[in-house]
Amino acid sequence: MLVKELMTTDVVACAPAETLAEVARLMRERDCGFVPVVNSEGAVVGVVTDRDLGLALGGSTRAAERISAAEVMSAPVFACFADENLKAVLATMGSHHVRRLTVLDKQHGHLVGVLSLDDVALASHRWGSPTGDEVADALKRIVSPRPIAAAV
Repeated sequence: MLVKELMTTDVVACAPAETLAEVARLMRERDCGFVPVVNSEGAVVGVVTDRDLGLALGGSTRAAERISAAEVMSAPVFACFADENLKAVLATMGSHHVRRLTVLDKQHGHLVGVLSLDDVALASHRWGSPTGDEVADALKRIVSPRPIAAAV
């Protein structure tokens, strides 16, 4: 099974200069917890998750209208392509400890969708999709402690 069979294509994105107030509004309206940040050339430069938003606002005295997406976005962005095999993409999610990947077009690297572990788990009964055990294994890798990188 390929990513394009399960990915969400009606994806909302924001610009790096957009405020967290706007990002939160987008998340609320679209019932999502993940907003890709796209620059003026159409490249995905980061993502803002509901966790990023909560940590930024909970640890700041600044109002959401005064904090930009660029200040709190997670980067680098982990991505895949629409024609990739889901089992390989699960390995990518596990190795980077992320539950969502942006889906990029191969020609320009522009955003064409988002694939979440939830999308994969909900399709585990479909022919050719990863099994429930494979999804559970990916989730175990995603939530396992990340190795601590040495500061250089």
